[in-house]
Amino acid sequence: MHKAIIFLSFTTSQNQSIQNCINYFKYNNKKVDEFYFISNTKSSLKHIKKYNQLQLTKITSWNDGMSQILFKKNKKDLLKFLASIPDHEQIEIIIPHFQNILCNYFVNHCKNYLKSKNIIISLYPDGMLSYQPYEIKNRFEYESVLRWIGGLFTGMKYEIFKGPIADPYKCIEKIYTYIPSITIPYTSNEIIKIHFSEKKLIGKNTLILGHYKQSKFDKIYLKKINHMISGFLAKTKDDKIYYKPHPRINEISKDIFYKSILKIPGIEIVLCINEEPVEQLVESIGASKIIASVSTSMINLKLKYRKQISCYYFGLNDYVLPQYSPYYQRVFQKLSIRPLIENYE
Repeated sequence: MHKAIIFLSFTTSQNQSIQNCINYFKYNNKKVDEFYFISNTKSSLKHIKKYNQLQLTKITSWNDGMSQILFKKNKKDLLKFLASIPDHEQIEIIIPHFQNILCNYFVNHCKNYLKSKNIIISLYPDGMLSYQPYEIKNRFEYESVLRWIGGLFTGMKYEIFKGPIADPYKCIEKIYTYIPSITIPYTSNEIIKIHFSEKKLIGKNTLILGHYKQSKFDKIYLKKINHMISGFLAKTKDDKIYYKPHPRINEISKDIFYKSILKIPGIEIVLCINEEPVEQLVESIGASKIIASVSTSMINLKLKYRKQISCYYFGLNDYVLPQYSPYYQRVFQKLSIRPLIENYE
């Protein structure tokens, strides 16, 4: 059977999962005639021909936004790219979830542009989404309406939905995952285990990951977190301490968490401001210890480096809704990601 696979992504972390999916097909002799990759990241992937990769414009400025509103460039480039894909007996579209405008538009409105009559929809791993049934309770919640407006302006129509963002239309046939035993199956017929390629990690430094939602960072909370981090770092005096802001924090001067930990006495923090994925950054700086506020990046780091890296989290009850907290605890326990508090008392 002539088969093609189309991957969609919008973060560098997702690209790593896509690469692991491709490796699964390549190294397990799974017959796939062509891979296609559509993304607004700057990454290119191994084993995908250059002309089978479409890089859409990521809207990061006023000019980018106006270009999409006036000329619908991303939509035009996407439809032109789809028209170039030849007929296949089966096309598998693999996405992380349906909450993103590109993925939502593609699955709901672009399938008719593909020549194949046999199209299936699958999921690849994206943070915690494989392991918790995150749901939209209200179709017209604020963020959904914003995405609908964004889709209206860019010509990429966003269908508002209610239910789990990974499978709101009950159309998922396959799920690619790192931990099948705790993966949410949704309506899938098949759960497929993929792997990170094992890599050696050299170094004993500490990396602190920034957090996006900083509304809880008042003086009392920051003092508590600083106390935990200070106690932890007291045990690692010979290590270098690095800090990587959250990608959505555009200006470091607005990073309340970073400004707070700078006040911890007796430590010097090296700031890492670049677009390098965390999974690559730990190698370049030699970080074998990670501190973060329930960041899903720790999941990929533990899956990739296993016992070579230690991950410590804080703020589970502060940042995760009570109904999802048991899912986080289950994953963290499975991967030996430990609460930070255990390491300073």
